[in-house]
Amino acid sequence: MNDPSGQSDTAQGRRFAAAHEAPPAVTRMLARPGAPALEWIEARPGGKAQGAPLLFVHGAFGGAWIWGEIFLPHLARRGRRAAAISLRGHGRSQGAARLRETGLGDYLDDVRHAIAQWPEPPVVVGHSLGALLAQRLIGQVPMRGLALLAPLPPEGLSVIGAQIALTDVGFWLESLAGSLLPGREPAQALSMHWLFSEGLPVAEARRYAARMSAESPLALAEAHWPLPTLPAALLGLPALVVGGGLDRMIWPVTTWRTALYHGAEHHTVADIAHFLQLDRGAEGVARLLLDWLDRRGL
Repeated sequence: MNDPSGQSDTAQGRRFAAAHEAPPAVTRMLARPGAPALEWIEARPGGKAQGAPLLFVHGAFGGAWIWGEIFLPHLARRGRRAAAISLRGHGRSQGAARLRETGLGDYLDDVRHAIAQWPEPPVVVGHSLGALLAQRLIGQVPMRGLALLAPLPPEGLSVIGAQIALTDVGFWLESLAGSLLPGREPAQALSMHWLFSEGLPVAEARRYAARMSAESPLALAEAHWPLPTLPAALLGLPALVVGGGLDRMIWPVTTWRTALYHGAEHHTVADIAHFLQLDRGAEGVARLLLDWLDRRGL
């Protein structure tokens, strides 16, 4: 496992041309009988596609747009097929009216359905709660690889939930309010200074915070219940874990522990916080992912 010093393009916060391109449009809604249609955002390379396709899964309060801002355009420029979904009740997906009744099992069904859209097994890239979903699908769905960004550990929120409540009470209370109080603005629940580094311009942080969705209190409660999770290495599944050095929710020691559990390559990126796919230096995180894919022949 690797843990670079952080003096890379990522840490320096350079922004590449991909960040300034228009984000990809919604290519389609994934309709399903008896279940909410899901938003699917896809970035397609201009030339011949390289390697396995990638499926991006957002975390709590997010949506597919989180990946469409920087990651998807950057990957398309490198010849990669990449798509992101919005879980039910998030982004432009259906299901918002019943979000409070939505559990992790529903989200897992959404990810299974999205994986099946690719003609071959994809590399699944999950962030935070989305990374927990990806881990719980190990051995259940075909995957070429697994990349976990600022991931909840295999046991979910059972340990770090208590850790946050004891060490960062303000963040814990705001997150709780964001899922339990009707009408609570996600931008309030996800206070910017908890989720983004000070290096991100305030205007960008406010724009991102304003786009956050509400979250299911049931799903967050269920994320506290540990369930058996297969280690990726046990199935020979290539895995990558990346965390932010300034992440106040998923501490570097937690990402290291998750990487150890899965036998994964590990990177801690300095000067970046929890939403490392949006924060200053996000393109460098995308480059870490691409370099790992190339090294592993994925």
